[in-house]
Amino acid sequence: MKPAQSKHFKCVGIVGVGLIGGSFGLAIKRFQPRIRVIGIDKDLKALRCAKARGAIDVASQGLNALVKTDLIILATPIRSILEILPALPILIRPEAIVTDTGSTKAEICRIAKRYLPAHFVGGHPMAGSEQQGIEGAHPLMFENALYVLTPMKKKQIQSARLASFLGKLGAQTLFLDPELHDRLVAATSHLPQLISVALATVVAQKAKDSTLYRELAAGGFRDLTRIASSPFGIWKDIFTTNATSIDSVLGDFMGLLSQMRSALPKHTDEIGTNFLKAKKFRDALPRRSKGFLRALHRLAIVVPDRAGALAEITGAIAQKKISIKDIELLKVREYEAGTFHLYFATETDAKRAASALREGGYECNLLS
Repeated sequence: MKPAQSKHFKCVGIVGVGLIGGSFGLAIKRFQPRIRVIGIDKDLKALRCAKARGAIDVASQGLNALVKTDLIILATPIRSILEILPALPILIRPEAIVTDTGSTKAEICRIAKRYLPAHFVGGHPMAGSEQQGIEGAHPLMFENALYVLTPMKKKQIQSARLASFLGKLGAQTLFLDPELHDRLVAATSHLPQLISVALATVVAQKAKDSTLYRELAAGGFRDLTRIASSPFGIWKDIFTTNATSIDSVLGDFMGLLSQMRSALPKHTDEIGTNFLKAKKFRDALPRRSKGFLRALHRLAIVVPDRAGALAEITGAIAQKKISIKDIELLKVREYEAGTFHLYFATETDAKRAASALREGGYECNLLS
């Protein structure tokens, strides 16, 4: 007979108390304060910081502490996850659920299926921060964020329990096959990272000959190269464990670049066709803050360059008890004004917000 499984988790073990693991601890303590959290990390400094911030109740440098937990979250780099999985069967309770936060899923799920077929549910939170480590952790990291789960089976009790738990932390869960997940993120995340790095590297080489390359690096270049600042340590395991899918989509991309190169300078209309296709696809993308499953409704507002202006705007909307789902700075003209996009869950909320702002004398427009 299988052991009875409580609907609610009583004790969660987080292996790796960095940005994501620390955010898990903080989110649990904010939304599920009765749950006991055990933090496990080799870095004693990180453990002390996590404890000081209230992200964990107990700190440990050894995996043996997992014997007391009924949910285990592996929030370490991918390579470490692959090394930890084989060690868990003799440590965990019969009813325990094990999940991870790795950015690739096929390799992790393959190892987990061998060692923890009845316990494991793969996971990938589509959330993050420019900051790193426990210092950048935040209790609202998963609020309204898309969280992919890759269960061992289509109908798995553990995955339903985990999805329910994540929902209480504010996440929106989406179930995917591990291989499909890896193909999707290869195109939408891993390829853009390589493109960004390649573009920054090419222009950096050019900049050795003239500082004007840096001076003329305007918005488009900065937008495309923002993620080039990502540390390689995070990406090394991703490239290793998802090499096949990345190679496939990279081949498609390089093939298209080659075609456009061949079209120069006499057949530029062929490039124009790609512009039209790209615009059609890009314009059809719904705005999804932090991976929202549903499109948000957008309001553009011009904010004057003066102290407290943004606070006035958000305050006016808050007075109407309207929730802002996301704020995006689109353009700033120093000493004059900036254009912000505010995002709302419903069209009604967006229209009410627009009305409140216009009453306050602000210029704003609803966008499709």
